[in-house]
Amino acid sequence: MRGASNVGGGGEPSTSAPARTQPAAGGEEDGTAGEGAGGDGTPSAQPAKKQKRAPREFDFSRYRTRYVALELMYVGWAFQGFARQDNTENTIEGVLFSALRKTKLMPEAAAKPISELAYSRCGRTDRGVSALGQVVALQLRSSARVDEPEAELDQEFDYPRLINKALPPEVRILGWTPVPLDFNARFSCLYREYKYFIIQQRLPQPPPPPQPQPAAAPSGEQDAAAAVGPGPGSTSAAAAAGQQQQQQQQQHQHSLDIEAIRTAAAHFIGEHDFRNFCKPDVATVRSFRRRILSFTVEPVTTSAADSAHQVFALTVRGTAFLWHQVRCMAAILLMVGRGQEPPEVVARLLDVEACPRKPQYSMAPEEPLLLYACGFAGLQFRRTHAAVEANLVDVASLLHRHLIGAALTAACHSRLAKDTRCSEAGSTSGSGGGAGGGAGGRGASHIPLMRRQTEPSIEERFARRGMTWPPEPVPGGAAAGEEEDGMGE
Repeated sequence: MRGASNVGGGGEPSTSAPARTQPAAGGEEDGTAGEGAGGDGTPSAQPAKKQKRAPREFDFSRYRTRYVALELMYVGWAFQGFARQDNTENTIEGVLFSALRKTKLMPEAAAKPISELAYSRCGRTDRGVSALGQVVALQLRSSARVDEPEAELDQEFDYPRLINKALPPEVRILGWTPVPLDFNARFSCLYREYKYFIIQQRLPQPPPPPQPQPAAAPSGEQDAAAAVGPGPGSTSAAAAAGQQQQQQQQQHQHSLDIEAIRTAAAHFIGEHDFRNFCKPDVATVRSFRRRILSFTVEPVTTSAADSAHQVFALTVRGTAFLWHQVRCMAAILLMVGRGQEPPEVVARLLDVEACPRKPQYSMAPEEPLLLYACGFAGLQFRRTHAAVEANLVDVASLLHRHLIGAALTAACHSRLAKDTRCSEAGSTSGSGGGAGGGAGGRGASHIPLMRRQTEPSIEERFARRGMTWPPEPVPGGAAAGEEEDGMGE
């Protein structure tokens, strides 16, 4: 007789072990040896369990390699920066290298470290910073074996689709292209373009000031004035007064003066010494001169914005950037937009003869910062239709999540705005602070930049290290000694 069924009365698997069958007398039942006994009635040995075979190590030596450039997009808010770190895997490079190893496109670190794969990156973004056009270059496994000719591009792996399957949804490979062996993602780059997003908030309209009432004239004079009519300049004077009042209301209607920001941003264009607009890194930087190609301030259309909030993008393009340079520039421009500093303060800070020491100020927050594009000569990334469609679906999912978050917080803000407000003179509601409004905090009293304490000058920083400024040129030209860390914040 066989063991009891493992199906209970309700059709569900029984949680108890099946009962062992006792052998019939003589050890046989229906001419068959009973379970748990051999043909002579003695207990039989249990069959040995098959041991799992250890996975065979992937043999990279059987395949060709190809030197490629990858274009990356990532929302960096949840990551600890771009560069890999020894104490965490939660970086963009950390998840990227992990995905490349999972997909067997590059060997494990113990077999071949990343330094032997000719790896380079265009820029190093810090914690919380995002990118749309980040570029890295390295050697990856090709689809062709070593005994075969190099694979045609149409027959090569669809690297974006393959790698994206092993990446978190916030990180995506947008395209790939083969590059020559002398290509370097950092030094071959012609320009970097960043966008810093800010919020202009419409403020509650202040009540109009009371109009002074003219003194009543005697009745005889009133009759005479009525007969003569208004004076020749009274109409124009009234129109000018009305226009001036309208302009004053327009200035106080929004949290940021966008035209003042544009005026200040124009001073950045050209080649300047940006030591007052960065975090000086005297250990690696040999020159603080950088060239800004363009700087624009334009509104951004978003489906999450409402009539009270308008998003603007500070778009800056340059050949190279210093550590924290864009966030420092954004911080000063937000001070100008809030009316705390005049637009001319940018030109004053760029004049290192008149202002050799950087005033102490906080950088703008990192979340609104986006590495938008990296420009290369003759580089065109390959994107298959399937990879593009998959990326659109993934990014749309991220977009929907953030739109819902924006709608949720907008509903909270709208509800709170209807609450009875305190009539205290120090009320700061709608001050335009926060991540998109810049650093400084709500209601913080502003100290003019030129009256603040200053940091040590570059010459003083070098003197502390026993070095002279300017330093001696390094072999290979200025580029070899530059710390191009567009957003190494």
